[in-house]
Amino acid sequence: MGEAPSPEAAFGDAVRIAMINDTAWLHGMHLHGHHFRQIRADGTVGPLRDTILMNRGETVEIAFAADNPRDWLLHCHMLEHSAGGMMTWLRVA
Repeated sequence: MGEAPSPEAAFGDAVRIAMINDTAWLHGMHLHGHHFRQIRADGTVGPLRDTILMNRGETVEIAFAADNPRDWLLHCHMLEHSAGGMMTWLRVA
């Protein structure tokens, strides 16, 4: 898949990923293979989902249990954005 995974997690780890939208566009960020919850600024958690819409200038933190071993994509669901490089991958081993 190219570059090193970001992040790499052991099976069963609790994973938290912060994403920053420093662009002028909305981004629907989608995680393959897992469901996550948004960690809100006040510490509460949002509903279970696999995609979250990020507004311009927004920082979003997600958390999930790394319970599905494999290599998984994390990317913008706007295909032009993914094709332009707005994607990474993570490994659960």
